[in-house]
Amino acid sequence: MEKLKSTLNLSSITLGTMRFFDKALTTRAVVDLIEAAYNSGINTHHSSVEYSSYPLYTEAIKRTSCAKNIKHIVKLSAPHFEDTSFSAKLLEERVNQELVNLNVECIDVLQWLLRSKPINDLERLNTLKNSELEIEDCFLNLKQKGKIKSVFSFPYSVPFAEEVEKLSQIDGIISYLNRQEQEYSKFATNNPFIAIRPFYAGALLKNSDDIKKTIDDCLRYISTHKSLLTTIVGINSIQQLEAFNN
Repeated sequence: MEKLKSTLNLSSITLGTMRFFDKALTTRAVVDLIEAAYNSGINTHHSSVEYSSYPLYTEAIKRTSCAKNIKHIVKLSAPHFEDTSFSAKLLEERVNQELVNLNVECIDVLQWLLRSKPINDLERLNTLKNSELEIEDCFLNLKQKGKIKSVFSFPYSVPFAEEVEKLSQIDGIISYLNRQEQEYSKFATNNPFIAIRPFYAGALLKNSDDIKKTIDDCLRYISTHKSLLTTIVGINSIQQLEAFNN
């Protein structure tokens, strides 16, 4: 745990980039936000090609002075919804494209999703079992080639998390954790863990008389989990960023 934490060296807060487009941010605004976040100690970003903000983010990050110092958590699936099975070749191609898009040599955290259409545990657990050797070899190969540093599984369910964490090349779990969603609390105590949705999609901040105090309280709860590496937070303005500064 400590070795992985030291190797990744993620900031305690990760900048979630998924809503930049929805909030109508310009490229200049995103550049300024990234720079301000970095100057406040946030050196880790969470991105995904699946979101409309991705082109905006990838264009903006290239224009920042801190781009080479940013740690990347990248969300990729294999199999994806339209895929019929796990393919190491396909996943490596997706990783390669991310390296180009982000202009980096290595992804710090690959957030891996094993999907089915529709999402159901029976099919996904069967894929995990039947493709276990190929999955393990794929992740080991990507690490040995220096394309990724670690793999964290987004499990969709606790039963899947319990099975996927048994794989030797899975470094941790990435999932929801907040005062309302505590299903993954045990994983954040016993395994390297990355938290998503700390404010329960904003519901925990509604009707707050003191937003900063409420934010601090929510983050403090998550930080009590001893295996936590970072918490992903959607921050869409410098004004919002100020609420996370001490």
